[in-house]
Parts: sequence; structure tokens; C-alpha cells
Amino acid sequence: MAAKTEVKPNRRGTRSREAVLDAAERLMAEQGYGAATVAALVERADVPPSSIYHYFGSKEGVLLAVMERGAQRFFDALPDFERRAGSQVEHLTALVETVARALERNPDFLRILVVMATQPVNADHGEVDRVVDRVREMALERLRDQMQIVFGVDRDGADADHLARFALSAFDGAFVAHQSDPAVNLADLLRHLPAALVAVRRELR
Repeated sequence: MAAKTEVKPNRRGTRSREAVLDAAERLMAEQGYGAATVAALVERADVPPSSIYHYFGSKEGVLLAVMERGAQRFFDALPDFERRAGSQVEHLTALVETVARALERNPDFLRILVVMATQPVNADHGEVDRVVDRVREMALERLRDQMQIVFGVDRDGADADHLARFALSAFDGAFVAHQSDPAVNLADLLRHLPAALVAVRRELR
């Protein structure tokens, strides 16, 4: 990772580091990666330029740290069901509702993730692209686990992967639709996903 994770800030340093990450996340979500210049981060976070280079090494290091922190917060908010809760639809409904809440609580991070995931591969952002791919794969792994729990399919098999990718596509689309028009209710957009997953599983048999 490009972020200087070996640096262990003291309490004041931790506040400065978090201030930079908060500022970077807002800037990138609002105006794109290009807007998060070191000068803009210094102004928004009210820290000296040396703090950014000390803790992150570079602007790319800031983005990597933003992505890692955002991913950790997002996945911490997701359920970790180890067995099925109720019927297939009941379990999937609980899963979808929890994911919808997590999407609503982490809009800045997810907007950055969507933008970075859809832009052309950039040789200058190789490490960033790898982090984005890793975050997406982590989401798919969690969803494959849930497909195994709900439907009894092999989590490493083609059916679990297809169902997980179908679910992730639905979450992606609903999030983008909600960001495009905040009046659109995210949970309402996703309320038919459990039934759709059951129908897809039936078609795969």
C-alpha cells in the first residue's frame, strides 16, 4: 500500500490524520479525485502540508487510506449471519435492509468507489485500482457466503457467484439511482430483491 501505515500517530496526530481523511473523502465524493489536491486538503483539514506527506506519503496514499477506512466502516456495518434466519425471503430481506442502511450511512466512500471502479484502468493509479478490486471482491465474498447460507449452494460454485453478482449489481444500481435523485427511496428500490434472488435461484436449477 502507498499509504504510510508504518507511522503510528499520537493522539493529536490521529486527529490530524482523521481530519485529512474526512476532508479527502468529502472532496473526492463531491468533486472527484482530481479536486483533492494537497493544497485543497491542507485548506479543508486545516493541517500543515507536512502532515499529509508524513502520514500518507502522497496524494495517492491519501486515497488509499480513504478507501481502506471506508471499506472497513462499510463491512463492519454489514450482518455476519452464520445460519439462515427464517425463510429464504425473510433472511434475504433482513440482509437487504441492513445493506441498504449501510449504503445510506457511507455515501461519500461509496460514491468514490463507484467512480474509481468505472473509470479506465490508469497505470498511475495501479495500487488504487487494486484496492478498488479488492473491496469489490470482499463484497462478493460476503454475498457468496450468504447465498450458501440461504440456498445451500457451494459458496465457491458458479451458482453462488452468479447470485452474488446479481445482488451486487442491484445494490450498485439502487445506490446510483438514489444518488442521482435523493427523493428515490433506497430501501424501496431494493424491496423486491429478495424475491428476485429466489426466482433467479429457481432458474439456475
